[in-house]
Amino acid sequence: MHCFGDTGELHPILVLFLINLASAILKYISVTGTNAMSAFLDLLNDVGDSVGLGLLLVGLRYWRMRQNMFYPFGARRALYVLGLLSIMIFSGLLFGVALFKAASILSGSTGLVVEIYSVVVFLIAFAINIAGLIYIYIHSRGSNRDPALSGGMLDSISDTAGSSLALFTLITRNILLDVVGSLVLTGVILISGITIGYRYFQVLIGRAPPREILKKVMNKVLEFQEVRDVNVFNASMITEDEYMLILEVEVDKDMEVEDAEKLSARIEEEVKRVEPRFKHVVIEFVSERAGPKTYGEIIKQIDGVDEE
Repeated sequence: MHCFGDTGELHPILVLFLINLASAILKYISVTGTNAMSAFLDLLNDVGDSVGLGLLLVGLRYWRMRQNMFYPFGARRALYVLGLLSIMIFSGLLFGVALFKAASILSGSTGLVVEIYSVVVFLIAFAINIAGLIYIYIHSRGSNRDPALSGGMLDSISDTAGSSLALFTLITRNILLDVVGSLVLTGVILISGITIGYRYFQVLIGRAPPREILKKVMNKVLEFQEVRDVNVFNASMITEDEYMLILEVEVDKDMEVEDAEKLSARIEEEVKRVEPRFKHVVIEFVSERAGPKTYGEIIKQIDGVDEE
């Protein structure tokens, strides 16, 4: 399992897994001294994150699997499959548990019980959550962003917000704040899970890269004097930092094979220069055809691509 980066340091996903695991253990100790729903829900959130990060660590085992006949693009998309799976399971679980707990508290008359050690231990766990947020922020700023960290910043912010709500509830011992805060926290977690899951889903179904990237690449291809028209322009995300482009380009019918090979190499080089994330460029040349040019229609379709 690739738990270490290229420099020998721990992989960020492993660091986040250890942070969430430590936080979950401390929050488990904390909830033994309180019946606050927000603290219990925050514990479940950390447990869910730990399991999800554990699944991503399993996916990292296939992260650098070499391309072969069975995995022509490697197995990097395993990260998105496992990430989406964990989001589907635990976002729904947390939402259901939160509603059940809220209903049970509202129907009862028991006040909020909070032991001193519960607040202290939870405060330590909250400090660990802050450290995790700072860590993911630092590692998400790099130009060579790790797709395994996709959505990590949003998830860390929601975790920290949830922990702050739970901690404030423990300090104030306000049962109404506990119920309302927990429901708000549940909504934040659910929205965060849906947002991140939607991004993973788009990658898995092979969504096109952003519109501006497509326009730049299309314009660059049309700059070549040998290119008469572009009939096919299909771009797809394999992962968030690995794109594939398939082109069908019209050229002069008398072009020699050697010249076509040189032109193919030049186009591929320029495409990768415009956007380095295009790791796979497939170009097919056909003889110039009579009739209206088709590249204009392709440009209109590109203009209709929704921006992220």
